[in-house]
Amino acid sequence: MKEMIMSHRLFAQIAFERALGNAAIKALKDSLAEKASFAAQTNWPKVAPFSAQYDVDALSAELDQIVADRIRDVLDGPGLEVIERGELFFEPEIVALVNAAKAKRDDPG
Repeated sequence: MKEMIMSHRLFAQIAFERALGNAAIKALKDSLAEKASFAAQTNWPKVAPFSAQYDVDALSAELDQIVADRIRDVLDGPGLEVIERGELFFEPEIVALVNAAKAKRDDPG
Protein backbone atom coordinates (compact mmCIF):
# COMPACT_ATOMS: atom_id res chain seq x y z
CA MET A 1 0.00 0.00 0.00
CA LYS A 2 2.83 2.36 0.87
CA GLU A 3 4.40 1.86 -2.60
CA MET A 4 1.08 2.76 -4.24
CA ILE A 5 0.86 6.01 -2.26
CA MET A 6 4.46 6.84 -3.16
CA SER A 7 3.86 6.19 -6.87
CA HIS A 8 0.74 8.36 -6.84
CA ARG A 9 2.69 11.10 -5.11
CA LEU A 10 5.46 10.80 -7.70
CA PHE A 11 3.01 11.01 -10.60
CA ALA A 12 1.27 13.96 -8.97
CA GLN A 13 4.61 15.72 -8.55
CA ILE A 14 5.54 15.07 -12.18
CA ALA A 15 2.15 16.37 -13.35
CA PHE A 16 2.55 19.47 -11.18
CA GLU A 17 6.04 20.17 -12.56
CA ARG A 18 4.82 19.64 -16.13
CA ALA A 19 1.97 22.10 -15.50
CA LEU A 20 4.41 24.68 -14.12
CA GLY A 21 6.69 24.18 -17.11
CA ASN A 22 3.82 24.53 -19.54
CA ALA A 23 2.65 27.68 -17.76
CA ALA A 24 6.13 29.22 -18.10
CA ILE A 25 6.21 28.28 -21.78
CA LYS A 26 2.74 29.76 -22.32
CA ALA A 27 3.83 32.99 -20.64
CA LEU A 28 6.85 33.10 -22.98
CA LYS A 29 4.62 32.51 -26.03
CA ASP A 30 2.22 35.22 -24.87
CA SER A 31 5.03 37.73 -24.34
CA LEU A 32 6.44 36.96 -27.80
CA ALA A 33 3.00 37.46 -29.34
CA GLU A 34 2.59 40.76 -27.48
CA LYS A 35 6.01 41.91 -28.69
CA ALA A 36 5.20 40.95 -32.29
CA SER A 37 1.84 42.72 -32.09
CA PHE A 38 3.45 45.87 -30.70
CA ALA A 39 6.14 45.78 -33.40
CA ALA A 40 3.51 45.41 -36.12
CA GLN A 41 1.49 48.31 -34.76
CA THR A 42 4.47 50.63 -34.40
CA ASN A 43 6.16 49.83 -37.72
CA TRP A 44 3.68 52.02 -39.54
CA PRO A 45 4.68 55.62 -40.13
CA LYS A 46 4.79 57.38 -36.80
CA VAL A 47 1.46 58.97 -36.07
CA ALA A 48 2.07 62.26 -34.26
CA PRO A 49 -0.44 61.77 -31.41
CA PHE A 50 0.79 58.24 -30.65
CA SER A 51 4.46 59.15 -30.89
CA ALA A 52 3.96 62.20 -28.72
CA GLN A 53 2.01 60.31 -26.08
CA TYR A 54 4.21 57.18 -25.85
CA ASP A 55 7.92 56.52 -26.05
CA VAL A 56 7.83 53.68 -28.57
CA ASP A 57 11.51 52.81 -28.06
CA ALA A 58 11.09 52.59 -24.29
CA LEU A 59 7.99 50.41 -24.65
CA SER A 60 9.81 48.16 -27.10
CA ALA A 61 12.76 47.83 -24.71
CA GLU A 62 10.36 46.95 -21.89
CA LEU A 63 8.77 44.22 -24.02
CA ASP A 64 12.24 42.89 -24.87
CA GLN A 65 13.01 42.70 -21.14
CA ILE A 66 9.73 40.89 -20.47
CA VAL A 67 10.57 38.30 -23.15
CA ALA A 68 14.07 37.87 -21.66
CA ASP A 69 12.51 37.38 -18.21
CA ARG A 70 10.11 34.75 -19.54
CA ILE A 71 12.97 32.92 -21.29
CA ARG A 72 14.84 32.92 -17.98
CA ASP A 73 11.71 31.54 -16.25
CA VAL A 74 11.65 28.63 -18.70
CA LEU A 75 15.39 28.01 -18.36
CA ASP A 76 15.37 28.13 -14.56
CA GLY A 77 12.23 26.09 -14.03
CA PRO A 78 10.56 22.90 -15.21
CA GLY A 79 9.78 24.45 -18.62
CA LEU A 80 13.24 23.46 -19.80
CA GLU A 81 12.51 19.84 -18.90
CA VAL A 82 9.30 19.97 -20.94
CA ILE A 83 11.30 21.17 -23.93
CA GLU A 84 14.14 18.70 -23.39
CA ARG A 85 11.66 15.79 -23.20
CA GLY A 86 10.46 16.76 -26.68
CA GLU A 87 6.93 17.63 -25.57
CA LEU A 88 6.96 20.90 -27.51
CA PHE A 89 7.62 19.41 -30.96
CA PHE A 90 4.72 21.44 -32.38
CA GLU A 91 6.40 24.74 -31.35
CA PRO A 92 9.82 24.58 -33.06
CA GLU A 93 10.33 28.36 -32.80
CA ILE A 94 9.97 28.28 -29.02
CA VAL A 95 12.24 25.25 -28.75
CA ALA A 96 14.90 26.94 -30.90
CA LEU A 97 14.66 30.17 -28.90
CA VAL A 98 15.00 28.42 -25.55
CA ASN A 99 17.78 26.13 -26.77
CA ALA A 100 19.72 29.12 -28.12
CA ALA A 101 19.30 30.92 -24.79
CA LYS A 102 20.40 27.77 -22.95
CA ALA A 103 23.50 27.44 -25.13
CA LYS A 104 24.34 31.11 -24.57
CA ARG A 105 23.87 30.70 -20.82
CA ASP A 106 25.98 27.53 -20.71
CA ASP A 107 28.78 29.06 -22.84
CA PRO A 108 28.72 32.84 -22.30
CA GLY A 109 32.12 33.34 -23.97
